[in-house]
Amino acid sequence: MAEWLQELLIQIMEANLWIKLLSVFVVSAIPFFESYVTIPIGIVFGFPIVPVVIIGALGNWISVIVFVLAVSRLRRNKKPRDGKMRSNRWQRAQKLFQKYGVPGVSLLGPIICFHVAAAIALGAGTSKSYIMLWQTIAIAGWSIALGIAFGFGINLLEYIPNLNPFS
Repeated sequence: MAEWLQELLIQIMEANLWIKLLSVFVVSAIPFFESYVTIPIGIVFGFPIVPVVIIGALGNWISVIVFVLAVSRLRRNKKPRDGKMRSNRWQRAQKLFQKYGVPGVSLLGPIICFHVAAAIALGAGTSKSYIMLWQTIAIAGWSIALGIAFGFGINLLEYIPNLNPFS
């Protein structure tokens, strides 16, 4: 299995730019790999930084938006349980989560996975448009931050040869 993966990585690294960017897009759409894994790997492999950040974020964003739309459609088609009234405490907690929780959960995306963050927010009953807004902000922000950090990190390794594990 490891030989197959090594051969695949070598073929991707030797491929033209479009194949490299397509591979970034596909891997960034996979939950738990997403843009926060794909962007650093693409930069370390020597792919161009700006296209890797844009394509990685776009692949991650599309998969999360499709996930949110699919789950919200499933929830809409689901029959309500038995119509129990929710307590005032539960309703108050729900309002607080909708006010502060979605941004917080969305910005924790690289720690808990953007798809999991969206599922938590959907489970709390938050509107899909609010979730998609904060997922977009979080994915874009983290992608840009990772692109800058890893871009500078790789450039720093070129100027400090003793720290470069690839030399």
